[in-house]
Amino acid sequence: MNFLLYLTLLTFLLLCTNKFFINNNILVSETGDRHQKFASNEKVPLTGGIFLFLSFLFFFNDEILSFILFSFLILILGTFSDLKNIKSALTRFIIQISLVLSFVIFNDFQLFNIKIFLLDKLLAYEVFNYLFVSFCILIVINGSNFFDGLNTLNIGYFFLVSFAIYYLQEAKYISTNEVFINYFLLVLVITFLLNSINKIYLGDAGSYLLGFTFSVFLIKIYIENPSISPFFIIVLLWYPSFETLFSIIRKNIMNKSPMRPDSNHLHQQVFHLIYKRKIFNKFHSNLLSANLINLYNLVIFIISVSFFSNSQIQVLLILLNISLYTFIYFKLFINRYKKL
Repeated sequence: MNFLLYLTLLTFLLLCTNKFFINNNILVSETGDRHQKFASNEKVPLTGGIFLFLSFLFFFNDEILSFILFSFLILILGTFSDLKNIKSALTRFIIQISLVLSFVIFNDFQLFNIKIFLLDKLLAYEVFNYLFVSFCILIVINGSNFFDGLNTLNIGYFFLVSFAIYYLQEAKYISTNEVFINYFLLVLVITFLLNSINKIYLGDAGSYLLGFTFSVFLIKIYIENPSISPFFIIVLLWYPSFETLFSIIRKNIMNKSPMRPDSNHLHQQVFHLIYKRKIFNKFHSNLLSANLINLYNLVIFIISVSFFSNSQIQVLLILLNISLYTFIYFKLFINRYKKL
């Protein structure tokens, strides 16, 4: 079957089943929850993960059997979370660790020569290598969930990552799964459009799945293309990765559990800055906030792609991102709460 036809039928089926979910109050975002209050007052189905996973099935073959299987398990975990069947964040995290570590060991997914002397020495030990790779994937999975708080922010970010890889592939700088990246760009565009008009949310299932997919995909690209700087991969995944690390540190400083969700992430600070000026309504403030953040990431990615093999430039971009994120975050955080 032609992929465009498959995707068209899949989109039509999704929109039809969404009505069923809304009418029966199944797998829908609750009004007032941590995402919903920044986006819409209507019930929106949390079916983005299901849509993404079903699109993967078009590429099903023996080579990606393991990836499809573990993607399905990640999807199930996120869906149970969306259904409130697994309310404990700690329980979800333990299951994540089990799934990711199993995937890494089963596929002998190892990283070498990442150009950090001490780390390269430690990566020679198989157990440490498995744990390190699992840690990297888990950081991105949870970061993807943390910054999925505004419409199009998460999807738009990973679209930019996909397009960066697409450009390098088309320019023959790297070798990767050409068919997958080309068609997955189209999947992300459709998901982006549906998300932008509140027809679909990723939910935990979708954000977990995107984080898992892109962390695995980019690690695999680095393994198969030694000309790429390892720090280039870090730049492409900097936002979800730093969002996770920063949130853990921030919550510890505030004497809060890192496992407990809150509304103090950077994207939420940007949203409040725009919305409180009362120029735009909630819906437009939501989209504007997401697109401003991704506009910054677009600029960073253009520079990063231009020097994809230059580790020095990539490290400078990482330091710039961390510095700007931290400065802007505390500036917005202080301005938001000093009037309360």
